[in-house]
Amino acid sequence: MNEALKTFRHYLAANSLKLTQQRLLIFKVFQSQDSMLTCEGLLERVTEMDAGISRSTVYRTIKHLHDAGVARCIRLSDGTTNYEPMVDHHSRMICERCGRQIPLVNPYLDCLQRETARQQGFTLFRFETVLHGLCHACTHADNDHPDCALCASGNDSREKP
Repeated sequence: MNEALKTFRHYLAANSLKLTQQRLLIFKVFQSQDSMLTCEGLLERVTEMDAGISRSTVYRTIKHLHDAGVARCIRLSDGTTNYEPMVDHHSRMICERCGRQIPLVNPYLDCLQRETARQQGFTLFRFETVLHGLCHACTHADNDHPDCALCASGNDSREKP
């Protein structure tokens, strides 16, 4: 959210607008959503926290969020317009043994995914990369995991670095 807030602040400053408490609340509520929602849905959530925020403030702010590039507009076939946060991507590695999630930060991988989409004529909004395996601790731990069928049988043939 920090990057999106920075982008929003920059957009507002470039357009001689202020980051008011109401705009900040709308931004935070919007960014906390994990699914798309209409302006009316956003208005509902925001007014639960601050009944003084007007419909027009929510509508103008969502337009600013869209123009700043931190919100994506989705027009559904039934005619409704929805918005969702423009999250860049969530790439991570997940340990199959302990469940640990490790952020995967690799500009080359990001570039490769974007370029692959471009070559295919695909308009990319966001992407997710998930690698499954064993974290360092689980890779080097003793093979004494009773819930793992391979370890229990003594036939753990996974390669160890």
